[in-house]
Amino acid sequence: MEDGHPRDAFASLRDELEIRDLSHRYARALDRDDAAAWRALFSSDVAFQSGDSVRGLEDVLRIPGDQLGRYRKTLHSVTTQNIVLDGTTASGEVYCIAHHIYEDFHQNERFPFDLSHNFLIRYDDDYAREDGRWVFTRRRIITEARFVHQIIPGPAEA
Repeated sequence: MEDGHPRDAFASLRDELEIRDLSHRYARALDRDDAAAWRALFSSDVAFQSGDSVRGLEDVLRIPGDQLGRYRKTLHSVTTQNIVLDGTTASGEVYCIAHHIYEDFHQNERFPFDLSHNFLIRYDDDYAREDGRWVFTRRRIITEARFVHQIIPGPAEA
C-alpha cells in the first residue's frame, strides 16, 4: 500500500513473535543446560537482576549449570507475554511457572522422595535487535510466590 502500513504491521508482528520465541528458547536452554543456545540469548552487556544482585554476562552463562547442580531437573513454563516494540529495542513482561525437582529423604535418608520447589515468576525485560536477532539486554526476575509440592510417583508399569 502507498503508506507502507501492511509492511510495517508485518515487521512488527515478526519482531513480536521473535521476542516471544526468545523467552521460550530461554526456558528450554535453561532446563537442558544448552550452553550454546543459552549464550545466544544475551547481549554482551546484559544486566541480569534478581533481588538486589545484578549480574553480567560471565555470571549469567553459569546459571544453567548452577541450577542443574542444585536440582535434578527444572521445567520453566512461559505463559503470558506483553511486548512493547520501539524500533530496534523493546521491553516486555513475561510470566513463568518454574518447577525445580529435587530429592529429599525421610528417616535418616532411608526413604527417598521427590519434591518440586515451584516459583511464580514475572520477568521485566529489555530487548535489542543485534546482528539481525533479538537478545536480552536486561532481565529482572520478580518472584511473586514460591511453594513446595511432594511428587507422588505413578503406578509401576507391569
